[in-house]
Amino acid sequence: MTEKIDHKYKKDVLRLATFIGQLMLSNGAETYRVEDTVKRICKSRGFSYINVFVAPSTIIVSDDRFDGYTFMKVIKNRCIDLNMIDLLNDLSRKFVSDTDMSIESAINELKHLECKPAHSQIELNIWTAIGSSSFAVLVGGDNLLTFMLTLITSVIAMITFEKVQKISNIPVFANLVASMIIGFCGIGLVEMGILETPKMLIVGSIMPLLPGVAFIKAMRDLVSGDLMSGVGRAIDAAIVATGIAVGIGIVMNAYVKWGGGLL
Repeated sequence: MTEKIDHKYKKDVLRLATFIGQLMLSNGAETYRVEDTVKRICKSRGFSYINVFVAPSTIIVSDDRFDGYTFMKVIKNRCIDLNMIDLLNDLSRKFVSDTDMSIESAINELKHLECKPAHSQIELNIWTAIGSSSFAVLVGGDNLLTFMLTLITSVIAMITFEKVQKISNIPVFANLVASMIIGFCGIGLVEMGILETPKMLIVGSIMPLLPGVAFIKAMRDLVSGDLMSGVGRAIDAAIVATGIAVGIGIVMNAYVKWGGGLL
């Protein structure tokens, strides 16, 4: 009877560790951070011999015993949410330090975090717009008109990105379409005589689409020795950046071929 209880308890601990590792990985946490969190959770409940394999789209948590258990999760949708990673870190530290905390309550908290986004889409659009338009000012768009038009364009681009990603579930395609929308907006405003050049508006509006954080995390994985994860993340970031460049390039190339001029 005791053996059955021990095995059930072990499965529950491994299931919890896999769940929190899955959420961390799907929200953009580095490989070493996921591995460390999973091992600490298992060790806090008496299971020190745990193997963890983490890749950008897969996490495997396994007991080291020959008759042990193995849990695997495939991550299909990934994003960068540093606030969610912080909340998951706080929960893992709380679970490790408080040995009286039950596995059921920890799993319930994880489910609550999984279902409830940290910020609403309206808040994300507002801060994205302010950040984009501020960057446009930094690169030379030193007037209120450029600021406001970049603000509006970036919101349109982000809404387009979200809608296309929900339909196609391909982030690169969503980035390409959103960047084309930005290019069309910039060229259209120039043709209407509202702006002299679309450069600052385009540079500012594409900032939310750029995979800067993803690239930095790829470099951190490489420095930490997680070569497969680091290379995978770097290639993913490069593909996203290429999609953005292609989207803008298609619009600019078509505009020049049709007789337009870029200042």
